[in-house]
Amino acid sequence: MKKYIITIRLFITYILLFSCIGCDNFLETEPRSFINPSTFFITESDAEAAVLGGYRTFGSGISGSFGWHQDFQLAAMSDDFTVRPLANPNDVDRNAKFIDFNPTRGPQNLYYQVGKINTFSWSIDGISGMPEFPNKQALIAESKFLRAYNYFIMVQLFGGVSIIDKALETPEEASNIPRGTVDEVYDLIVSDLITGSEDLPETSPLPGRPSKYAAMALLAKVYLTRGEWADAASWAKRVINESDRELLPSIWHVFDDSNENNQESLFEIQYEIELQRANQVGNWPRGIGANADKDYFLGPNWGGVYIASEDLIADFEQGDERRSMIATEVSNAVGEVLTFNADGATPNYSIKRTPSAYINGLESNNNSSYNFIALRLAEVYLIAAEAENEANGPSSALQYINPVRNRAGLINIEVTNPIVASDKSAFRSAVRKERRTELFDERVRYFDLLRWGTLVERVLAVTPDAQIQPHHVLFPIPQDVFERNDGMNAGTDQNPGY
Repeated sequence: MKKYIITIRLFITYILLFSCIGCDNFLETEPRSFINPSTFFITESDAEAAVLGGYRTFGSGISGSFGWHQDFQLAAMSDDFTVRPLANPNDVDRNAKFIDFNPTRGPQNLYYQVGKINTFSWSIDGISGMPEFPNKQALIAESKFLRAYNYFIMVQLFGGVSIIDKALETPEEASNIPRGTVDEVYDLIVSDLITGSEDLPETSPLPGRPSKYAAMALLAKVYLTRGEWADAASWAKRVINESDRELLPSIWHVFDDSNENNQESLFEIQYEIELQRANQVGNWPRGIGANADKDYFLGPNWGGVYIASEDLIADFEQGDERRSMIATEVSNAVGEVLTFNADGATPNYSIKRTPSAYINGLESNNNSSYNFIALRLAEVYLIAAEAENEANGPSSALQYINPVRNRAGLINIEVTNPIVASDKSAFRSAVRKERRTELFDERVRYFDLLRWGTLVERVLAVTPDAQIQPHHVLFPIPQDVFERNDGMNAGTDQNPGY
């Protein structure tokens, strides 16, 4: 079955119409024209096109919120991956070691999602003003889910950001957006996701579009990040008990690229090769490529070599099937088995998000239609385990950690480590380790280290020469934001240390 994807015909007109409010450089370019939502949103197809246009924010490339540039940076800036720079290291490599991590050179492109958020707010306001039709509330809820997802990424990385909770209708509004507080951003995220839990359908109408259970899962993750344990546990358990999602028999089934949009997946970013250049929804995967006289490596054909850290490898228990998703050798396009020696270290590549054609040496092109699973049931189980332990102790949390372990070929945690059944601190350590081994290379670890307050120490433990400082727990606000947005002041609104 051909995967669901935003078709170019459906939303290219929408993107052109809204080019001034939905593009990457919304906060770095002077707005020139605005369209009133009351004049655009006339038919149901207009509403559908507006919502689908919002998925462009999840695109690949430099500025997409799930693009390869962001993924490599966040992976290498955790303790799960190490970087071996090539002859001409690029910004990815420098940022991985927190070198030149500043308002002009830091990983700033994610901040421009603020501008794209206006796309969702226009959709919400425009659809709200339309006469009633059967799918109206679901489309509004879908736009709110997407807005919440983007804000959740940004608030974790930047702290408080500009809040766009209504359609911006004049150039003056667009260039005068004050910085919101962290609490204000989270209040909007929670409100949007509660709407999603109420008004989204129980089953996604098409792959790639969220159901009410995707909203619940994300809401549980938000509450977990905030340390609101009872709420996190409650929403996670609702997903586990009420949804039709289930853990697949093997981790390999989850990431089999012939099994996309499977029963474990709750929200999956859809990609197509042929649409990449047109609308930024293509994907550059964690593929195997070559650079000049260098050996094969994980990543695009430039920049640096991203390998699993020995620290990550050591956290896998004996017999853990998930370890097999870190390969020590790969095949090239002509069938040669290649290994890579990174300064004497054992070659280890994550293949969790690498299409089978790359693993089997059948493709060497950077472009791929391989999807990205943004939310899946196994993570929800681990959210429930962590939150339940913090709220009520380990005895009631065991039921949520063990199914994930059992699927990986491991016995119940209380058998291997009896103290976790009665000691909250011991269980806390166990579930953190479980999150690492289950969710590595899924853009989770960096955010976990942030919320646990251990980012700096863990990065230095794996990369002692990393230039990380305590203030790096927040990214810098890009300098040009202050130059273009009169609502923010570099002297008062820049994050500390920059």
